[in-house]
Amino acid sequence: MLNTIRKEQLEKQAAETELHYLKSQINPHFLFNTLNNIHTLVYKQAPTAPEAVLRLASLMRYMIYESNAITVPLPREINYLQDYIGLQQLRYKNSAVVDLTIHGVPETCEIAPLLFIHLLENAYKHSPARLEPGAIKVRMEIKANTLTFQIQNPIGSNQKKMEVEEPGGIGLANVQKRLQIQYPGQHRLEIVNSGETFTVSLEINGTHTHVHESETQLLHH
Repeated sequence: MLNTIRKEQLEKQAAETELHYLKSQINPHFLFNTLNNIHTLVYKQAPTAPEAVLRLASLMRYMIYESNAITVPLPREINYLQDYIGLQQLRYKNSAVVDLTIHGVPETCEIAPLLFIHLLENAYKHSPARLEPGAIKVRMEIKANTLTFQIQNPIGSNQKKMEVEEPGGIGLANVQKRLQIQYPGQHRLEIVNSGETFTVSLEINGTHTHVHESETQLLHH
């Protein structure tokens, strides 16, 4: 009996460690590149520099302090994605390359934090260096007790072979592992590679309540 309890405790601790590791896997190169971009804006005394600093501060605060919760209000997660998009936009001189559309009432929904960021990061990573306005399409729909998130990006000509062999790369693998831990039996993930675009569709049930009970026990053990 004691051995069984000890085994369960070790399994929970291992799952908790893996979950925290998966949450922390945002690309550090993005942060370094953002700081360099902000430095350039400040040097040129660009009017967008203060907003860029505020976005980076908001992003870091969310990652460090707020994402330790089991779930967060969906509007806060959306704000985090928007901060990330705003900072990535420093790389582009044309209009916004991400078209973000939200249907439903986000305030009625809670979600595991830092779940979508890896899909968004992956879309940037595997898109062509030059993007047309709205080339990356992000759709979010809140309906009843279900949250649907879909992201589509064009595939760079040098990425096509790699995408077929290793669709989604590290970002997608991260999301798959977290979904297995946090939403077992409550999600559906679909990946479509047309050769021209890469589309990831994620449906999560039970977003109006809480993450699976096993994770609640895991994080409060």
